[in-house]
Amino acid sequence: MATTLITHAVQQPDPSEPTYLSPVARTGDGAATLADRLTQQGVKVERRTSTPEAIAAATASGSATIFVPAPELMQPRYLNDFRIIPQTVRLVLVAPNRAVLSRLGAYVPQAGPRWTAAAPGPGCDQKFATGRAAVLRWQYAPVEGELLRCYDGAVVEVDREGPAITLVGAPDAFRNDRQDEWSNSDFAAGLLGRGNRVVWLDLHEPEPEPPPDPVQEQAPDDPDDTDRGQTGSGDQTGEDSGSDQGSSDDNGGGQAQAPQEKTVLDAFPQSFWAAVLLLILALIAFAAASARRLGAPVSEPLPARVRAAETVRGLGGLYRRSAARDASLATVQAAALRRLAAHFDLPPNDLDAVSERVAAQLNLPPHEVRATLGGGTDDTDEDMAARAAAVQRMTRAVLGDSKGMM
Repeated sequence: MATTLITHAVQQPDPSEPTYLSPVARTGDGAATLADRLTQQGVKVERRTSTPEAIAAATASGSATIFVPAPELMQPRYLNDFRIIPQTVRLVLVAPNRAVLSRLGAYVPQAGPRWTAAAPGPGCDQKFATGRAAVLRWQYAPVEGELLRCYDGAVVEVDREGPAITLVGAPDAFRNDRQDEWSNSDFAAGLLGRGNRVVWLDLHEPEPEPPPDPVQEQAPDDPDDTDRGQTGSGDQTGEDSGSDQGSSDDNGGGQAQAPQEKTVLDAFPQSFWAAVLLLILALIAFAAASARRLGAPVSEPLPARVRAAETVRGLGGLYRRSAARDASLATVQAAALRRLAAHFDLPPNDLDAVSERVAAQLNLPPHEVRATLGGGTDDTDEDMAARAAAVQRMTRAVLGDSKGMM
């Protein structure tokens, strides 16, 4: 499930990418293929990188189509200018959010988004609706003033006392890597090619706020505005501030549209962070699988039976190869000490108490018994073997086998 969600998030187009539906980008999420086809059809494609430039270019000839692939990146204060451009201009918006539609005065209730863009049938007799197209990710409800409705409500055009506004519910049909699917290419070229000019608004980051208008000062010799001149500046500022604040509230906060400072984290694409998250989840899953269980250790049967003699011989070989004479002798002494302590019903590993009992039973000096059961060895194999043999003879003597007594 995590892999599916992360892969889906990576594959979703990101309007902040420089190639997203750009008429000059040849990558999968670009739209150069569509721009080339429009040019071949005799449609002039003009790329603009700001909303004022796009509006000026569209109104210069009085007839054009303004194509906005990323409406949410437009500066909210510029949206009011769309209401005063000629009605001969068309405005095509790709999956606009509610704030943009409200600012344009063309709010249309929408449902979605779907997991992926569906490709319904045309459902209308428009020239651009020649077949199925991947446009249904957002679906728009019927409203008053509709001019057309196609593709199960994914393509809607409304009239709001200005240019006709066309809403498209998904960007998939305009992308380079999806032009050959369904009838995406015919739909996109037909929709944008209804005129002879397309002004392509190529935005990839939020537009900055426009500079404030300079405050015009009142003439000091105007008798009618003397009192107003003393306080008018403050009132003017207050009204402007209130207007700015109102526009910010209408658009969910105008300050949010201002470009933010770049950080080191912004230097990496979203796909990088998705890959890092997927790697972390994979490592967690691998660690959980390697742990095999959570909780206290439990005994498990051995996969194969191994004879005790083979185990002893194997351990002895390891000790000899590493020259661990002290460790080898300590292993023999610890086993003997445990057996003797259990025989005398004493605490385990109590060397002094066991040495005294063994010395009393065998009539040996306690220090000699203590040296046998707990002493070290020299740097020769012969000394280690002699001390190990002494430990074994002492243990057999105490436990009832007197054959090995010195």
